[in-house]
Amino acid sequence: MESIYNYVDFLPDLKNSIMSCIPTGCYFLSVKFYSLFQDKKNIEVNENYSLNSSKNMISSSLANIFLSYPLFLKFSDLNSFNFLDIVVGILTVDSLEYFFHFIFHKINFIYQYMHSYHHKPPFIEPRVSFFNNDLEILITSPVILFFLVYLNLSFLEYIFVTSLSYISTVCDHTVTSKNKFHYIHHHVNKNTNFQQPFFTFWDHIFNTYNPKTELKIPFIP
Repeated sequence: MESIYNYVDFLPDLKNSIMSCIPTGCYFLSVKFYSLFQDKKNIEVNENYSLNSSKNMISSSLANIFLSYPLFLKFSDLNSFNFLDIVVGILTVDSLEYFFHFIFHKINFIYQYMHSYHHKPPFIEPRVSFFNNDLEILITSPVILFFLVYLNLSFLEYIFVTSLSYISTVCDHTVTSKNKFHYIHHHVNKNTNFQQPFFTFWDHIFNTYNPKTELKIPFIP
């Protein structure tokens, strides 16, 4: 019983609960914004895909309140903000996402029973950006969180990096060209262009960059 009381003491107040929901808010706003640029030809969105993506984003707010905030409160800091930490956070997210994504494609069992879920929509667009298998989320999200805590980012920095990640992921799933980095991954050659959500350097290093890809600039659809 005492451990429950101790845990409750680590839960956020109203201000930090609202802050925990900022990445989710950024997701929904970015879906509205990037949908303005989306190529709408031949799109038939299955509402189940869109609802799953929305559900995952709402769940991320709950995870921030009940898991992320207590971890940062106990092991790191809450409100410090440093530009270098933001850069470290962005590079950490990009690196972990690349290697997870690479493994999920290269191990056929994992791809078939888990990651292929994300590739089900016949055409990518902003509303399906986070259409993912629940097990994949349970594997990747805690690892990213724990790395950012270990690297001593503050909770505020974590929220900032996560918000940028969500916005950039929605941008990646906005089709404005058939030579776009993530379009090629989904619709041309799924064994290329793994890195997300910001840069492409790991694909260049490991020779998984598709040469047909046009230059990717984060946040530019």
